[in-house]
Amino acid sequence: MKIFVVVNHVREIGFRQTTALLIAAFVRLGHEVSIASVDGLSVDASPESNGNEGPRFLIRCKTLPAKENCDFGTVEDFSASQSPLSEQVISPGDLIFIRTNPGREKQRISTHDGFMNLCQAAKLNGIRVENDPGHMNYFANKASLIALDPQYRSPLLVSNKVQDIVEFVRRSNRNCIVKSLVGMGGQSVARVRHDEAGLESLIRSIFGTQCVVAQHFAEANHPGDKRAVVLDGKVLELDGHLAGIERRPAGKDFRANLHDGGTAHPLTLDESAMASAEYAADMLFQHGIRLAGVDLVGDKIIEFNVFSPGGLFDAESYSGVDFSEAIAKKITADPI
Repeated sequence: MKIFVVVNHVREIGFRQTTALLIAAFVRLGHEVSIASVDGLSVDASPESNGNEGPRFLIRCKTLPAKENCDFGTVEDFSASQSPLSEQVISPGDLIFIRTNPGREKQRISTHDGFMNLCQAAKLNGIRVENDPGHMNYFANKASLIALDPQYRSPLLVSNKVQDIVEFVRRSNRNCIVKSLVGMGGQSVARVRHDEAGLESLIRSIFGTQCVVAQHFAEANHPGDKRAVVLDGKVLELDGHLAGIERRPAGKDFRANLHDGGTAHPLTLDESAMASAEYAADMLFQHGIRLAGVDLVGDKIIEFNVFSPGGLFDAESYSGVDFSEAIAKKITADPI
């Protein structure tokens, strides 16, 4: 199978990235794998060049050489190399594997939106696309938490009216989280008290009048949060090990993002947390999201990561289990 893995920038694939592990697994399984940047996809639907054959989907990419022992370092070195891009045609039956992360490039949101629209067109023309491009943007938006059964999430409000947000926090009688609908890495996130002085001014200074989600702060018997990797409607588990990580914050920071000093630890889920993660996995799968990360605090779902769920490097290091190859085998099997 020809697999076109699309990332933000080809040369940015680097240390500990789940994307590199998955690419290496595809190569080891014997697939022809090419890597492209998010602005590398185009479509030629002109009759002058295609006649009556329909649109041609073209992609500027770098193709990895076949290598039975391809590993993380091979992909990292190849991505960083100066080997040139070439243009290839994507045909029905080929796979576009989306590993972009628009949250990292707010200045290029239109580029990412254009790419997703072309992916939707590609799918309608018989090209496989994982995950489903028609639902990825929705579940990447934190407003999608509204779709969850209330037992699996904290009470929340989505609004661009600052007064409504203040009122929600005030009446909560507990700490709340206020955050942008789209973002990553703990950006534009504030933890506020229901009795905090100057609450309206604080929210305006951080968020202006943008639409945000405010929700009750989820409590747990541990600091930080947990990322469970889900695949085809289930939490991925191999040989008794769960795919994912527990993230613990540095110092007094409530955010556990690894690039902000948080640390990764082996993932464990109690019965109620597992039930929440499985519920989310099934819901995502029903909407064409095969591979995703489900973030939890305690047994409450706080976020979905449908574009580029990470954590496999640490999960594989802790467990000695090759989650990447298991995912690659599933993704390249017949479409579901």
